[in-house]
Amino acid sequence: QEDFLKLVYKETILVGHSLENDLLALKISHGLVIDTALLYKHPRGGSYKTALRILAKKFLSREIQQSGTGHDSIEDARAAMELALLKIKHGPDFGSPPSFIRTKLLTVLSECGKDSSVIDDVSIVKRYASASSHAFPVNSDDEALSRAIKEVKNDRVHFIWTQFSELNSYFKKQAEDEGKLNAKLAEMISLLTCQKKPANKKDIKCSITSDLKEILTSLDARVRSLYSSLPTNSMLIICTGHGDTAIVRRLRKMLTEKKETTICREKIVKLLEELQAQAEVALCFVGVKN
Repeated sequence: QEDFLKLVYKETILVGHSLENDLLALKISHGLVIDTALLYKHPRGGSYKTALRILAKKFLSREIQQSGTGHDSIEDARAAMELALLKIKHGPDFGSPPSFIRTKLLTVLSECGKDSSVIDDVSIVKRYASASSHAFPVNSDDEALSRAIKEVKNDRVHFIWTQFSELNSYFKKQAEDEGKLNAKLAEMISLLTCQKKPANKKDIKCSITSDLKEILTSLDARVRSLYSSLPTNSMLIICTGHGDTAIVRRLRKMLTEKKETTICREKIVKLLEELQAQAEVALCFVGVKN
């Protein structure tokens, strides 16, 4: 336990295979776990689990656990990490039996005789567009709005996906700027530690800069413009996050790198918990135009 706790912090993500056995043996409970025994579903489903050596042979083209003296813990750990990274790289359906693979929404729509259009960054278009959908890579929110309005006027298209990413890009730049990041962290920690809040209201709310206000105003205008272009009886679905995922990733990186900072580690961990809880919440607005 002592050795484990020297290496693993509360915010550390553990990666392994059937880790519940190891954690039970150590008598330790840990909240952040990636378990390849659960990531890679067994063809028979239920509580069945595929052995790590079988997964390694199938997906890594590598034989492990061949020694007559037992398992090599380093070999097992490396195999589990590589399997987890493969899953992250290729998506949740990678390595799943056919019965577990989810059908893309655009494929389902196509099978129902409905045409669809995907308007987004080229990486998103490549990942999610199907052979039966119209794909439109764009480089800006204005370009995305313009193309979306054109597709709305196309009577043959029944479903349109697009994304406005200026706000997310702004958060990314803020998180990458060390000076602005430190100022924002100091403000957040001050709000977190000094304000008395009701137990059911823990969101950290910081001041809105003029740049951010301008971006939000532009975003609002684009949504209004898109809604105005919709024909009667169209459904508009707006999905968005409820937190700053860019700063969450930046804080995780800070903790992983263990660099010296002006803010103590305990405060960063506490702040990360709060921000992560916000970032895990999604908001969805659905409306039908009359």
